[in-house]
Amino acid sequence: MKSIAPHLRFTVVAAICFFLGTVLIPLMASAGLHYALAALFAFVIVTLVGFWLHTSWTFDVERSLAGFVRYSSTMALNLPMSIMLIGLGHELMGFSVTFSTIMSSGLLCLWNFLAIRWALIRLAKRETREHS
Repeated sequence: MKSIAPHLRFTVVAAICFFLGTVLIPLMASAGLHYALAALFAFVIVTLVGFWLHTSWTFDVERSLAGFVRYSSTMALNLPMSIMLIGLGHELMGFSVTFSTIMSSGLLCLWNFLAIRWALIRLAKRETREHS
């Protein structure tokens, strides 16, 4: 499976994270949790799953605390934007939480690819230079 290009592996992991978020947020919201709080809980779960998958498969780099801090910080930038986009779709445009969540996730996909690549590959390149 490592012979698959990184951008295709990223797409698979992004799809998994996308699916998790688009299932967890509406599920928690339908259970009575406000969509903003549901997004926060989903963020924690998706961040942990995403970090593990991206380090072990997408970019095949060693997990480290520094990498996790950069990764989760980068993903945390998505959280307020996700909540805002879900809120705009749901509160202002009248879309369901489910549709608004899908819309929000779709709009943030390109940002995620670039940010995750920076967060995880940067450390790997630095470690390679230090060991050369």
